[in-house]
Amino acid sequence: MSWSSVLLAFLVSHLAGDFLLQTEFQATKKFGGLGSDPVARRALLAHVATYTLAFIPVLLWIGGTLDAGKALGAAALVAIPHLLVDDGRGVEAWMRVIKHTGRGIPMLNVAVDQSFHVVCLTGAALLTTA
Repeated sequence: MSWSSVLLAFLVSHLAGDFLLQTEFQATKKFGGLGSDPVARRALLAHVATYTLAFIPVLLWIGGTLDAGKALGAAALVAIPHLLVDDGRGVEAWMRVIKHTGRGIPMLNVAVDQSFHVVCLTGAALLTTA
């Protein structure tokens, strides 16, 4: 099992989880979900749960090819960074400090958010197959 084959499977699962399965409520209310707002927390946690479910086929493949421990580790390496990125405050800080802009450019926000996801999934694929 190569890291690149795992990454490809992760990316397909990511697209399903982040775009096909994410509800409007989750997408519009999850910002700051790791903070004190219970609505944002519920939206973020529901999104991360359904997002992670999209990875079940690849996690079963990893478990069957490598072992169950690697599959559980991969699940954590997928879910936890997604939770942190989709809280949105880190992306917002990146936009402000590094890109010198705010949240007012929706497509740029999406591009930065998705870039962080791809970087995290690449690391997860590398660690899973190490």
